[in-house]
Amino acid sequence: MLLTVQNIAKSHGLRTLFHGVCLAVEEGDRIGLIGPNGTGKSTLLRILAREEEPDEGSVTVARGVRAVSVPQHDRFPHGTIARTIVVEAARAGLGDHTDEHEAEVVAEIVMDKLGFDATHAAAKESALSGGWRKRLAFARALASCGGEPDLLLLDEPTNHLDLDGIEWLERFVGRQAAGGRSFATVFVTHDRVFLENVATR
Repeated sequence: MLLTVQNIAKSHGLRTLFHGVCLAVEEGDRIGLIGPNGTGKSTLLRILAREEEPDEGSVTVARGVRAVSVPQHDRFPHGTIARTIVVEAARAGLGDHTDEHEAEVVAEIVMDKLGFDATHAAAKESALSGGWRKRLAFARALASCGGEPDLLLLDEPTNHLDLDGIEWLERFVGRQAAGGRSFATVFVTHDRVFLENVATR
């Protein structure tokens, strides 16, 4: 079990977003969170990412699990080269016991995996299309955990992607990690086709 949610609740002011939520996430799960806007889907995702605390209940992440999130809105240091953003994320994820070369290797592997060519890797983030900015957000998230997450948390991942980008994302989320190990994904989406093509529950 990668992550366990027990009876969590969350309110904003007097408004209850959800209560009594229980969830177990196992290796290889691809779980879609659906519902009308304003019902707390993104809030629940932030709670799973440990970026926000529930009002009640508990979220337990198994020891050693590498969980990363890709938010709905991509924000990068303005004018920064794409490759630099990914190298910085790799360096931060590797911590103090690393060198520049190791971070660069992780960044190169991740960006190659996500289809970055030399032109896109060398481009400023502000010059990238919406689809490539989304890929950059994925690259930054993956690099922060060494390139191989156990749990990927995605908020509206198909936003700003064209058809080719969505097909790439479907392949990526459904792929197996190195050694046949499958990472789990929990995602919020309003894209019914993506949901049906990707989700296992």
